[in-house]
Amino acid sequence: MEEGAADNLAELEPQLTADGSTTLFSSRYAQTFHSHHGAVSEAMHVFVEGSGVAARLRSGSAARILEVGFGTGLNFLLTAQSAVEGGAAVEYVALERAFLAAGVLSSLGYGRYAREPLIGLLRFRRELGDAPRPGVYRAGIAGAGLELRLGEAEAADIEAERFDAIYHDAFSPDANPELWSREFLARLAGSLIPGGVLVSYTVKGDVRRYLANAGLQVSKVAGPPGGKREMLRAVKPGQGIPGGVVQVDR
Repeated sequence: MEEGAADNLAELEPQLTADGSTTLFSSRYAQTFHSHHGAVSEAMHVFVEGSGVAARLRSGSAARILEVGFGTGLNFLLTAQSAVEGGAAVEYVALERAFLAAGVLSSLGYGRYAREPLIGLLRFRRELGDAPRPGVYRAGIAGAGLELRLGEAEAADIEAERFDAIYHDAFSPDANPELWSREFLARLAGSLIPGGVLVSYTVKGDVRRYLANAGLQVSKVAGPPGGKREMLRAVKPGQGIPGGVVQVDR
């Protein structure tokens, strides 16, 4: 999770998580980019699997994805690896404030999980130089089309009814409230195609209500093994899917 992340690399500290994968801790926000219970297991369960993207890609179907908070690139790398394995096409748009340096990305060891995508991502990052300015940058990486929109996410252009899935992986609502506002979440909801899915690690009540008010079917579903008990899944009505909030008693 990265939108609004530390611009100063001295504020970032690598941390080993419970599943053996590494994440970064931001002293500025006092939060890790992914769960300390398992960075890779959380990314796969909440985002790649939880959104339905993994199943699409396994079946050979293309997927169009919007991510809020590119961060370490882990969600993208795992998605691109799933696309490689499924022989499917991916269009991946990511909103990010600051693109971490190639040396930082390389140090996290994500090549164990997505070797070819990581090689491509590191090449792309190095081509952009030391401090890429706000703007839109594109690259083809392991068969995935990546469009990185650098700048403040709340000011970014977000196309209506374009995406099959949204990975909302910003820092928490307390740390980055502007990315969990009623207005911003309504824009995200509007960017989903009918039947499209938004997923996130947070199940905060305000977030669920804002998404429901934007017309999505919102539910709490099981979180990753060993991690948070619940995650959020919100579906845009379509193909027989009704709107509204679904409360889950667990």
